[in-house]
Amino acid sequence: MSKKASSAHSPASRKSSGTKSGGNGARTGTQVSKKAEAKPRVWIDKSDFERIHDHLREAQETLDAIRNGDVDAVVVSGSHGSQVYSLSGAEQPYRIYVEQMQEGAVTVDQSGLILYCNQRFADMTGLPLERVISSQILQYVPKSTWKNLDHVFKGEEAAKHECLLQHLDGGSRPVLLTGSPLPMEDQHVMCLVVTDLTEQKEREELRQGKEGAEKANLAKDAFLAALSHELRTPLTPALMATMALENDESLPESVRASLGMIRRNVELEARLIDDLLDLTRIARGKLELHLRAVDVHVIIQRAHEICETDIHTKKQTFELQLNAAKHLAMADPVRLQQALWNVIRNAVKFTPEGGIITVKTGNRGKKIWIEVTDSGIGFAQKILPGMFKPFEQGGRDITRRFGGLGLGLAISSSIMESHDGTIIGDSPGADKGATFTLELPLGSLSSPVNAGPVEFEKDLSHSGLRILLVEDHKDTRASMELLLRRAGHVVTAADCAAMALEIAEAHTFDLVISDLGLPDLSGMELMSQLRDQHGLRGIAVSGYGMEEDILRSKDAGFVYHLTKPIQMETLRRLIRQFAASGG
Repeated sequence: MSKKASSAHSPASRKSSGTKSGGNGARTGTQVSKKAEAKPRVWIDKSDFERIHDHLREAQETLDAIRNGDVDAVVVSGSHGSQVYSLSGAEQPYRIYVEQMQEGAVTVDQSGLILYCNQRFADMTGLPLERVISSQILQYVPKSTWKNLDHVFKGEEAAKHECLLQHLDGGSRPVLLTGSPLPMEDQHVMCLVVTDLTEQKEREELRQGKEGAEKANLAKDAFLAALSHELRTPLTPALMATMALENDESLPESVRASLGMIRRNVELEARLIDDLLDLTRIARGKLELHLRAVDVHVIIQRAHEICETDIHTKKQTFELQLNAAKHLAMADPVRLQQALWNVIRNAVKFTPEGGIITVKTGNRGKKIWIEVTDSGIGFAQKILPGMFKPFEQGGRDITRRFGGLGLGLAISSSIMESHDGTIIGDSPGADKGATFTLELPLGSLSSPVNAGPVEFEKDLSHSGLRILLVEDHKDTRASMELLLRRAGHVVTAADCAAMALEIAEAHTFDLVISDLGLPDLSGMELMSQLRDQHGLRGIAVSGYGMEEDILRSKDAGFVYHLTKPIQMETLRRLIRQFAASGG
């Protein structure tokens, strides 16, 4: 494409006094104002006027040609001869390259006048190309940016600066300006390469956001683990002592009943802590399942047993109608029991004294369904969309009346989903009761499989184990030591890892029971040393109960991992299993 080169000349002005033109006596020229009538009048000859008019027309055509991109160069004639100012590059290949650049390209003079830009830069501003050329660079970049690039005009090296490039719509985009001096004889000109940083900034923000979220998650997990440990640790001696006294038949029945109330509330506190940790596991997609064939009816009965005391206290009627002909499912028995327990516990909680709770089962195709119906407070249909979300309890009034965190149904929903099952809720309305239906696929096996070691009810009162107990919490250590000795074991206690290692050098032990959060070494480091140096195995007793904690404890040499607060009967059972397996 060929374009013209435009020439600009300085027009000569002439003055002529009293010249008239035209046969009709009309004067050609411009008359001065009335205020200047006393001064001598100046008239321009018609030929001079037409010549000036021609120059102005030519100048206007030149500007229009520049704006329309029809000019490759401007030839300016001055006292030093003619000077060619190139607008798009001296050679056509260079121009094609500049026009096809992904970056914007701009040439500006020292006053900030844009002598040339490519289409890419015009697109960045949102203006037509012809409007950008001959406009001021300060329309698009901040004054501070232009000032930082000013030294380029003094022949210094290229300069780079990041800024926001203004757009026609009022918005802006981040760009990198790279300014280089463009050698010219009579004029200082800068070449600017404008790189759009939008995608780069977005990627950087996403990366930083991802890193920030990951760090926040790690910090949250560490906080929850530490919080869990700190909350669980003081519950252990309280629960152990309460259970021991509750089973003491020498105490009056009224005292034992009060102790039972204390125990239930301690267990409820522990359950709330577990719910918070489970919610974290679910959010991270780390809710582990240990699937096996289980009898769903047995799981329902166990969940009922946990709630039986509360049902009895509220004088509620609990009916079991287990009519499913097929009731074996592939499931994690602990998690399935947790899901059912949450639903039954809610039914007990939201049903008044003397109310009725019914649990039914049945088959639908290759699935088993469990229906829990109560005569409680019910709920409005508008609550349904958020019912299975964490911390939702149907409003502040419900929270004030009944307490709790609103995590049970959210956890049950996630557990059922992880089993390829479902849970739905329904209610005719407020104070008309509610029904929750859980459904999961049936198992393919004909009978349940015993998962885990066989338990031998072995009397160890005459052949107790030699146990090294390591616990830095004084009350927990004292209560565990007392109860283990009552069970017939020989117990040596230590309050730190250094003391435990010293004792292990001087004595022989069958089993280590250790906390993980010790003041000098972690329980895992201690167990690793005791295993490597003395061949010992152990039971971890800790307030840390995340999956990572359990896996690491097993790698260190712990056979079992108990999360505080522990029940003494559970510890006794694990000790029996350990003894029966030969350690």
